Amino acid sequence: MKKVGIRLALAAAALLTSVGVQAGVLRTTITFDPVDTSPLVFPPLLVNGDEFFQPGLAGGTMWFDPFSNSDLAQPGDLVGSILNGACADLLCPSNNPSNYVALLDDAVLAFGAIDGFRFSVQSVNASFIGNGTGDPLDATPGYLALQGVRNGQALTAYYALSGVDANGHLNFGNIDTGAFGNFEFDYVFAFAYSCKTVDTNSSCTAFSSNKAQFALDDIVIEHVPEPASLALVGVAGLALMGARRRRAA
Repeated sequence: MKKVGIRLALAAAALLTSVGVQAGVLRTTITFDPVDTSPLVFPPLLVNGDEFFQPGLAGGTMWFDPFSNSDLAQPGDLVGSILNGACADLLCPSNNPSNYVALLDDAVLAFGAIDGFRFSVQSVNASFIGNGTGDPLDATPGYLALQGVRNGQALTAYYALSGVDANGHLNFGNIDTGAFGNFEFDYVFAFAYSCKTVDTNSSCTAFSSNKAQFALDDIVIEHVPEPASLALVGVAGLALMGARRRRAA
């Protein structure tokens, strides 16, 4: 299995142009409370090929596509679930009794605006999801990756996810996206890297272990009317992008 190293910081060259704070900024928080599960094939489970929707900016609607990045993926393969404080057979975050989205087995969550509204991601609540009590976790069990795409160019940022607390629980933590939040995108991919456990020396990997599992909630997005032009380098992060985006037209 190919192992992918973690880059812990944004390349300075990728931060050439930022979106300034202007009057009239549109801002909303996507809470997944409630979620209309009627578009799902096996609600509340999420399978490869599912799509669901949430209220977005200025009365608009955001689409959410959970999917597998595996070359062997088939329509209907399990990739996650809409959870409500409960999680069977996995070590899930214990400090959120409301709805959240869980992505399992190296799955990816893509999201964007139905009307093509560009947006930035200012912050998210996120947690690692463990494989259960038999799989002890390191202090940093994984990383959340956010990859924004605009006009076919990509920028990726990485954020550490915390391990278990003194009571053996995983917990949601708030992530300020920092410099990544200065850019507006056509759509965003969220995925995870799984790092070593306490009894191994393996490096962090994505799309190769079925352990890069994570939970997302409270995604804060913004849009600045007539934003500055966006300059991104480091094009092409995921092989999945060219083949996946059926909304590109």
